[in-house]
Amino acid sequence: MDVLVVGGGLTGLTTAFWLSRLDPAARVVVLEASPRAGGKASTVDVRGFAVDTGPGTLVLEPEGTAPLLGTLGLTGEVAPPATEVRRRYLVRRGRLVPVPSGPLGFLASPLLPPLAKARALLEPTVAPLAGDESVHAFLARRFGPVAADALAEALVSGVAAGDPRDLSVAALFPQLKGLEAQHGSLLRGLAAARKAGAPRRRVACLRGGMRRLHEALAEALGERLVTGAEVASLRPLAGAWEVAAADGRAWLARSVVLATPAYAAARLLEPVAPEAAALLAGVPYVHVDVVALGYRRADVPPLEGFGFVAPRGEGVRSLGVVYASTVAPDLAPEGHVLFRAIAGGALDPAFHEMDEGDKVAAVRADLALTLGVTAEPVAAHAVSWRRGIPQYRLGHAEGVGRAEAALAGLPPLWLAGDAYRGLGVADRLREGVRLARELAAAHAGSLTSA
Repeated sequence: MDVLVVGGGLTGLTTAFWLSRLDPAARVVVLEASPRAGGKASTVDVRGFAVDTGPGTLVLEPEGTAPLLGTLGLTGEVAPPATEVRRRYLVRRGRLVPVPSGPLGFLASPLLPPLAKARALLEPTVAPLAGDESVHAFLARRFGPVAADALAEALVSGVAAGDPRDLSVAALFPQLKGLEAQHGSLLRGLAAARKAGAPRRRVACLRGGMRRLHEALAEALGERLVTGAEVASLRPLAGAWEVAAADGRAWLARSVVLATPAYAAARLLEPVAPEAAALLAGVPYVHVDVVALGYRRADVPPLEGFGFVAPRGEGVRSLGVVYASTVAPDLAPEGHVLFRAIAGGALDPAFHEMDEGDKVAAVRADLALTLGVTAEPVAAHAVSWRRGIPQYRLGHAEGVGRAEAALAGLPPLWLAGDAYRGLGVADRLREGVRLARELAAAHAGSLTSA
């Protein structure tokens, strides 16, 4: 092969797809251990509800998502939201409080007391700080400790299910550090973006769920995608890579993309690059659960917005709940409502150890407290992801750089996936475009010609 991709999640599929478009003659193969591609991005039918078992939304941005949907012919399958879904809520003392859409909205919001609001308004006077710091420390330095205590968990929960005091702001939210570096202030940076007319990032779903995306990618790749191929080893051989599957099949490739979880990449690299393997094995993961509940619309109050997040200490077990059928009405049967809750993570590891009935009961209690939903659901489904989300702790970006540097001297090999440079679906699709271009450039003139 010219390029062999290990791992058929969204990053691996997208990388192979764009590379095959850039050079249709290139011999590209994706190896996926499971019987189907897509990783966590799947959708199951539960009593007529389309339940996404992993990521459930897309950010429609011009760098990765929009071109991919257009090329795959999926633009028309973007589900139009039933209502305005930009609004999000934060649980505070059992009530849902709207999260202000802009800095000035905090002046009228009950999320912060008056003195904390006054401190937050001093943010433009705070000097930038070089180097890495935690998400909580960053917010505390710029907006004050009270604002950080109120907002840091909300910022992190829906993205990483982690502890904001442990996670790196530079790795998890590089755009925030970028605004600080460029403008000396987040508030000034946001104001400059609005003045320049920066487009709002639209959140949407696909009709029928996220499975439509990986199914379309798999169909486009055709025979380039090999499922049921668990990679057991890789080793350098004559300036290339020999990649062997557990069932005895083997491939020889000029370049390899390891689009696997960090711990899986560490296992494969340990015999040939022990320093890189040790760094990758040190990337921690947290267990997370997705709990979906479907109700009759008559049993649920009117819903507005995207959903809510719940900091610890508010009496809610869910990290966040998405009003899935508000974002995409097609996900629920006519006359019904679908909720998707994310629970567990770094701050509530005990949730993952509960049985499914207790998990469903916990989320039902959350909906009763926050929305007054007490009826029996007509559908319930829970999915557990052990080591579901990697954690970008302090020094994460530096560690990734050191791991990549430790691969020098070996045949070309790229590290890809959500363990390195972004957790969201949009990050994965953007990385697929970037890697495809890098691979095409690296192999310019040497890729197999027709």
